[in-house]
Amino acid sequence: MPRRAFILNGSTTPGDPPDRISVGLDRSLRDLEWHVDRMDVHWARIGPCRVCNACAFRTPGECTLSDDGREIPRLMAQADLLALVSRIRFGGYPATAKRALERTLPNVHPLFMIYRGEMHHRLRYPRRPFLLFVGWQPAADPEARHLYIRLTERNAINFQAEHRTAVLEGDLPPAELHRALAGLLRELGER
Repeated sequence: MPRRAFILNGSTTPGDPPDRISVGLDRSLRDLEWHVDRMDVHWARIGPCRVCNACAFRTPGECTLSDDGREIPRLMAQADLLALVSRIRFGGYPATAKRALERTLPNVHPLFMIYRGEMHHRLRYPRRPFLLFVGWQPAADPEARHLYIRLTERNAINFQAEHRTAVLEGDLPPAELHRALAGLLRELGER
């Protein structure tokens, strides 16, 4: 059975570098015979999480908002790999990617537990995808890079999952992008 990947393309503009990274990652995974689902947030209708807690109590595990964001928790729960690709903005995610990531809330349980010495939500489902965070910035910015890596580490702890964070910078000619993605996928294959 092929492995399953969910790419959450946090690109804000079709054809921008994060979009090209997402498309390249999709192609590379399919070449390795993965089943790939991809959501492009620049096309999807994804409203902000209202933190209404309906997904915790009234409709457990399912968001009550009727938009494309409802699919995010399901696709994540079915995935062996969740890849979040976006531009790095001030060391974090752009608003569209953050809004999509927040829509994973139905996958957490309303009760808490101690995880790695800290209080965190329990997860609703036992399956935890490997998390791949790929951030892109137009030029080297060590402070933004450090903040992004720290943010993705904290997100991985919240998801109680293994992860890998990659930061790509500058212009990405197709051959260079292909090499970078091949290296990332080689690393994932070794885990």
